[in-house]
This record gives sequence, C-alpha cells and structure tokens, in this order.
Amino acid sequence: MTFLLVLAFSMLAATNNLPVALADARFIATTCAKTNNDNCVDVLNANPDSNDASTVSDLASISLDLAVSAASDAGGVINDESGTYGAGTPEGDALQTCSGLYLDAANDLDIDAHDSFSSGDYVTAKRLVAGAGEAADKCEQAFADADVGGSVMSDVDQKMKDRCGVARDLINLFIPAVV
Repeated sequence: MTFLLVLAFSMLAATNNLPVALADARFIATTCAKTNNDNCVDVLNANPDSNDASTVSDLASISLDLAVSAASDAGGVINDESGTYGAGTPEGDALQTCSGLYLDAANDLDIDAHDSFSSGDYVTAKRLVAGAGEAADKCEQAFADADVGGSVMSDVDQKMKDRCGVARDLINLFIPAVV
C-alpha cells in the first residue's frame, strides 16, 4: 500500500511539472517567432532564467543581460590572448582595438541600454544594443585589416552578434510599427 502511495505522489508531481516546462518552452518559442530571429530560442535557452520568464519584457531583459555577458566574456578573451600577442604585433594591435570596442559596448549595454529599456525608451535601447553588436563586426575588421589570416576573436564575436541581435529584436517588439 505504501508503495502505491509513493508511486501515485511521484506521478502526480511529475505531471504537475511537465505542463509548466512545456508552457515555458512554448512561450519562448512563440515570442521568438515574432522576432524572425533564428537564434532567438537558442540564445534565450543559454540562460535558465528564461524558463521563469512570464512576459516579453522579462525575455527582453534576459537577452540584454546575455548581451552584457557576451561583452564581458570578450574582455576576458582579449586579456587571455593579449598574453600571447604582444603590443606592437598585428594581432596585439587588433586585440587592443577590440578591447576598446568591447569596453564601450559593455558600458552601452549594461548602463545605457538597461536604463533606456527600463524607462520605456525602447527606440534608444534598440539603437544602443544594435550599436553594441557592431563591436563584433568592427573587431573582426580589425583582424582583417591586420592581415593575420584569421581572428582569434571569431567565436566571441559571433556570440556577441547573436546575443545583441536577439536583444535588439525582442526590444523591437515594444516599438509600434509605423504605418
């Protein structure tokens, strides 16, 4: 008899959790479908907090946090790679350029874009996020200009572009379409 009660409670607990998880996944997928951004679901799933989101605003804020994190991660990679490539080398000079770009991007995202989004100035928030995302392309261009045969920042730059793209597109959902 005890076994049956334990089994019944276990099944009840499992079925109570299942719809919530499916609802969260559905909410994320439905919201992302509105952005037409193929990376949206994958980017949001990078943060477990996405599963707790109940509004589009929550998801946009989480995506903005992910973009800030990507900019910060870039700074760490730049510091690591700077030990390999010294100042005055083509790679070192490119990394120095990237460092400035990502520092500005992190500040724009973490301070200004967050403040703009929180205050309802979605146009400014979107512009700041889009500008921060350009740091990735400019960093890649710094390596192309250095003519070193490739960028040690390619993966980080792609992550930044993906995360800023999702944040930009989710914030864009708050901006009324001009008819």
